[in-house]
Amino acid sequence: MTSDRAANADLTRIFPDYKPVRRLIVCQPGWPVEQVDAWIWLRCLQGLVNRDQPQLYLMTGDPRAADGKAALHEDHWLSWYREKWQIHVERLDDPEAVLARFRHLVRGYVLYDTENVLQTQNLAITRCGLDSTLPVAPGQEAVMIRQGLTCSDDLRGRFADDWDAAEWAVEHLWPRCNKRMFANFCVHRPTWYAMAHELEDFVVANRVLALDLPRSRVFRRSLNLYRRLMKTAEAPGVQLNWHCIWDQEKEFVAEAAQCGFFSLCSLRSPNMTVHGGVGDPDRAYRQALPPAEQCVAAPDKVYVCLYNSDGDATWAMQNLHSDNWLDPDRGSFPFGWGFLPLMVKLMPGMLQYYQETRLANDCFWGPSSGAGYTYSWLWPEDLVDGYLRDSRRLLDQSGQNGCNMVNWFLRDWWREVEDDRAVAREQALLDPGPGLVCGLGGSPYAQNYPFGAIPKLHSVHIANVGRDNIGDIVRLSRECPTRPAFYFLFAQIAKGIFHQLDSEMSRLADHPEIEIVSMDRFFLLLKNARDRGLIREPFYAKTDQLAETWLKAPGRNRLPLYEKLAGELARAATAAPKERRRILGQAGWTQLVSAEIEHVARDRDLFLRYFESRTPPTAEQEPDALFYVAFTVAWGLVRSALEAQGVYANQRDQCLADFIRTCRTVTDPAPFEALFAAWQEWEAGTPPLGQTVAWCQALEPAARDLADRFGGGADETFTGWPPRSI
Repeated sequence: MTSDRAANADLTRIFPDYKPVRRLIVCQPGWPVEQVDAWIWLRCLQGLVNRDQPQLYLMTGDPRAADGKAALHEDHWLSWYREKWQIHVERLDDPEAVLARFRHLVRGYVLYDTENVLQTQNLAITRCGLDSTLPVAPGQEAVMIRQGLTCSDDLRGRFADDWDAAEWAVEHLWPRCNKRMFANFCVHRPTWYAMAHELEDFVVANRVLALDLPRSRVFRRSLNLYRRLMKTAEAPGVQLNWHCIWDQEKEFVAEAAQCGFFSLCSLRSPNMTVHGGVGDPDRAYRQALPPAEQCVAAPDKVYVCLYNSDGDATWAMQNLHSDNWLDPDRGSFPFGWGFLPLMVKLMPGMLQYYQETRLANDCFWGPSSGAGYTYSWLWPEDLVDGYLRDSRRLLDQSGQNGCNMVNWFLRDWWREVEDDRAVAREQALLDPGPGLVCGLGGSPYAQNYPFGAIPKLHSVHIANVGRDNIGDIVRLSRECPTRPAFYFLFAQIAKGIFHQLDSEMSRLADHPEIEIVSMDRFFLLLKNARDRGLIREPFYAKTDQLAETWLKAPGRNRLPLYEKLAGELARAATAAPKERRRILGQAGWTQLVSAEIEHVARDRDLFLRYFESRTPPTAEQEPDALFYVAFTVAWGLVRSALEAQGVYANQRDQCLADFIRTCRTVTDPAPFEALFAAWQEWEAGTPPLGQTVAWCQALEPAARDLADRFGGGADETFTGWPPRSI
């Protein structure tokens, strides 16, 4: 039987229908983007103005400067809209003049607390959408008074802390809000997460609840509050903006996925109430596949495709893929680009721009993970098929044949989830596309799925700015004798990545066996090779040289770093409570959840100041925070010890089993077994603080044992391989 939720699988219906933009009032107040409290009320006013008819367009940058260039590419899109659709523009750069013109839409203002409980900022933003009262910081109140507006409410002194304020909002505001959307605005100023305030117009216009609810196990109360909220949400739905500095991207996305909500990484995305009103949301595009005669695989070739995408993020659509789309040499070699399929509804004019300016070597390929950013393997059973089918429809309409379908779950998997059933579902429901990709970090040891309805490959490597990327490909081809070989590479999401790769392409003349091809042609070649019996398991032959490069050398060289870090943790765990909480908040412990240790903790001073501006955990949160860090360090030690021995380490339970099997004669596995068991039972309760302190102390000698047995020598130089993930 089809549930009501499954029947509502048209994901575009989550969003409003936009009226066409006829004219725009453009306001460029000249405020720096860091002047967030001023931007908050102005963007909320924009949401009220544009709710019924998009007409107010805001721009960063200083109009008094020589070029008046906007910081977030608003000038680029305004020029395109004016040129293509002849939209009339009126300049009104004085924000108070804008407020005066639209004062009739405003019913006063609500003061929020910038000193003690910044969560009240989010309550005031939400109330703007519900009650048309502008959210105002005390430092901005004079502007409201000059315009004759009165204070409707003052939220200062009302709440004990941010979580008390969030509890109140869930009880009193959420019942009145749009149940298919939720927006997360981090409150930990001055971290950059909390300084991104560009989406208020969209939040207000759509009556969305805005809160900061980190989903990390560091914050049990916040995580449980989010789950309580989502029990009355209406899935499928979307979560907007971006995560708190206290949780990880993959934690943020995973919790929403389990509730049937995908994510739109929509920070740094101004004027979202305008973009949907420019262009034709019903227009469809087609990317023709290469002819069959160009897709016959040679048995001795190495085929490589390159792909750059944060296309699930609205900011990447607005900033032209970190300006890589504007590279003057774009089109000089085959290159893949990911575009948000929901642009057909949210940004149809932008999508038309990209389609009209694409070149023959530009291959459009759907971003993670289908219609929006999510992990479909976690979706409710009654919703996931509908999500995937509608993703196929939106991919087709946006002119993208294949897709990047990532699946993560940091509690149980270090990198991509390897779930055969979930992959088979994606292969069946996203057919007839040529293929699927995954993996936000590269490894030839990750699971690939070349068989099934359509192939799905994990990235074998990450191309980075400043690296010898062609040299990396050549080295991989020498270490792995598989032929024909198929290497899918993510290209780092960074300004200049296209220029970096373009500057290296001439070197391929010395390696005629390596061919760079488009994403579409790559997968048609792979299917051809598969159908001719040229593809076998394992997908990449595992040689001693490959193991040394990708497993043994990284693991060997990470162990001494983990030895130092375990000592640091033991000292922090036994420090006075206030000092311990400070270290837990400011050091880079939580970053180890999604980045290798050499990119976080190679330098002690930098590590201890990694999150210098982050609010420390409270005494109530401290047991969860310390346990989270202890488990993270323990798992990192386990993985490094395994990889130093040439054992691929990904799934949590398998890691522990392999560790006990291979390392029990090197160090006592009991502290690791206890930590892993407590992690498994975390939902039932947090281990006592004293127990976690003891575990932290036990990790220090264990790390020393492992480094002594498997660690690299003092004379070994480690250059940080594999390179950073995207």
